[in-house]
Amino acid sequence: MSRSKTAMILFVGELLADLITWQDFHVAEDFVMKTGGSPGNIARFASQLGVPTKIVSRVGDDPIGSRILKKLEQAGVDISSVQIDKDHGTTLVFVQKTPDSPDFFVIRGADRYLKLEEHEVENILDGVSIVHLSCWMLTHEELYDTTMKIIRKALEKGIQISFDPNCRDKLFSCKKINLSRVFEILKCTTYSKPSIDDAVALFGMPHNLIFNCEKRSEGLFSSNEIDVELVEYYVRKFHEHGVKYVVLTAGKDGAFAFDGEILVHIPASARKVVDATGAGDGFWAGIYYGLINGYDFLQACNIGSMVAGYIVGFVGAEVDITKLKTEFENLKR
Repeated sequence: MSRSKTAMILFVGELLADLITWQDFHVAEDFVMKTGGSPGNIARFASQLGVPTKIVSRVGDDPIGSRILKKLEQAGVDISSVQIDKDHGTTLVFVQKTPDSPDFFVIRGADRYLKLEEHEVENILDGVSIVHLSCWMLTHEELYDTTMKIIRKALEKGIQISFDPNCRDKLFSCKKINLSRVFEILKCTTYSKPSIDDAVALFGMPHNLIFNCEKRSEGLFSSNEIDVELVEYYVRKFHEHGVKYVVLTAGKDGAFAFDGEILVHIPASARKVVDATGAGDGFWAGIYYGLINGYDFLQACNIGSMVAGYIVGFVGAEVDITKLKTEFENLKR
């Protein structure tokens, strides 16, 4: 992507509050509330890096919704297209921290009632170079219809589509991922950043590939947990479904970026891991910083890894990453 002072990233998806506990849900009494929703987190991080950002979502007319919008506005995110719902409260996600992927359940509120008329879609796309979509936008029929309105108009205008395949069965109204909707979006997608968990949720575990260190390719990475053939399988699946640029993130094993021709391993850059919350969102923000500033996709993914590595040194996703902007500006000199 060529560098442009006016290029803006439009984020479309959920804004919510995470209520986090380190206790079992059945007995938990202590919860910490953090403003969340991946699109909002990415927009906030990207804006702190100097990327022009705008978000389209819906929150309740309540203190939680106000708190979310205040944090986004303070970070420089354009919140003028966020709708305020008078009838439904802001969406809540209860998170139980576990040694592996956190368990969670959702009390779906205002975000699922986002609706846009054709003229509204036209207006929100003004000045936009990339539309970033969350899988939460596919979970209900009305949201999916809105998503397709945005995609069709964006493609007409030559705007690229990014898709975060953060899909889980429990998010969908039928309690099962609607794969036909997901695959329809992937056909239109330029950039996607699935995690290993995302890839497994969509494509399952292939029977002929297992976590087996004896099959490991020499020199690509040193982990004893991820098989390179498995990585290649998932990257290929996303590419075959239409995604032009794919980066598969694998926690402490780093990430694997594919630009349509070569697959490159990007080592994890964290010096110290305190909390992985928000790392994936930071990775996305770093990618967008790179793309907006004229870096190629593989270079942008390296910047994404740097942002993620910084964020995991803090607790929670409400991390101030503005100091990284100066570091990145120095890299360009």
